[in-house]
Amino acid sequence: MMRTQNICILLFAFLSFQFITAQCYQDRHSTNWYDGWVSCEISQNPIASYGETHWIMYDLGYDYVLNETKFWNANEPKHIDYGINEFNIDYSLDGVTWINLGEFNMEQASGLSTYVGNEGPDFDSAQARYVLITPNSNYGGACYGLSELKISITDPFLVVDEDDGFNASVYPNPFIDNISLRIVALDENSPIEYTLYDILGRAVIENSMSMVEGNETYEFPLNGSSLSLGIYILKVKQSGKERSFKLIKRD
Repeated sequence: MMRTQNICILLFAFLSFQFITAQCYQDRHSTNWYDGWVSCEISQNPIASYGETHWIMYDLGYDYVLNETKFWNANEPKHIDYGINEFNIDYSLDGVTWINLGEFNMEQASGLSTYVGNEGPDFDSAQARYVLITPNSNYGGACYGLSELKISITDPFLVVDEDDGFNASVYPNPFIDNISLRIVALDENSPIEYTLYDILGRAVIENSMSMVEGNETYEFPLNGSSLSLGIYILKVKQSGKERSFKLIKRD
């Protein structure tokens, strides 16, 4: 049986996902029965080969690069035996094909309001949208429980594959006048070349610019007032690498 949990994003030096009602003080977890997940009935696991189990699946809403974790076990004083002992972690980009991170152990919670949880396994920069926790045993209780999970993540936009050379996005789209380019490149010394093509494939704007170290956002002057309404293709190039974007000019 899965109970839906609310997830929020906290913007620090990294991003972390955590239940929004769980903590009153940094790293402490309350003893409230409702601050967590409890499962008293097994159901079909999202991974068919696991069969019917207790499980909880997190949909992070986007493909993120996952790193360190921290777990808070079931901390309601009368039911700390619900806490997970042995468990599997699996992750997936699409919720269909899963990769097993491994089998791990979680320490039993103290049942105190000063409980600060324990460090969990490191995803080691694995990319995923879905994280699945499948308990294999608990501390003797009739049900299974987990209070909170926090995952440190890296903004996927900042992760640039060597073969790709750079990541880029443009906004606003549709546009009226000019657009902005967000770009992170492995080579900040080479200029960025860009060409805007109309629907017939004719180049209507061609230009280049130099990157500034530490800067991610650049304005592209397209002088939209001189362009007809419709669809355009923007091609951005650097060091032989290229990205294409379909843009819509509106009034």
